[in-house]
Amino acid sequence: MSSGIPVNDLCKAKFVGLKRCHLYRYVIFKINDNNKEIIVDHRYRTKKASSDASETEAVTEGDDHENTSNMDFATQSQEEIFADFVTRLPEDQCRYAVFDVEYAKGDVVSNKIVFISYSPDSAKIKPKMLYSASKDALAKVLDGIHESIQINDPDDLTLEYVQEKLLRV
Repeated sequence: MSSGIPVNDLCKAKFVGLKRCHLYRYVIFKINDNNKEIIVDHRYRTKKASSDASETEAVTEGDDHENTSNMDFATQSQEEIFADFVTRLPEDQCRYAVFDVEYAKGDVVSNKIVFISYSPDSAKIKPKMLYSASKDALAKVLDGIHESIQINDPDDLTLEYVQEKLLRV
């Protein structure tokens, strides 16, 4: 059993929506206000749900919520989507995120799911410790992450930085 805060079931469902159904480009997670659970904070919806309701029913639960970006279903560039992602991260609060990143290695273009642990230097110490202690609990639930990146400096929150990290793998 891992230490840290328990993970809400909707976190896994949204990750499955990103990984298997390709419904989301990114999902942001946070520890709820009473520090009892890791929950979905925001997601970027890239396409409409499948006509097969059984496939996407659990995955799309809560998508009428105000914390879902619906940007013309996949008409945005990866740069625009990443810029939207960055605006969703508070300057002085920690967050976790998964992002489906497209990158090129030579002539080959690939997609990888990246787990981002965002803990800005400006965040308070207690939340930083709580996020650090709970990171593994969330990562275990999100099966299929290709790379994990820790970001403490907001200046490193760029698509180029993340793609560069993927090229080193």
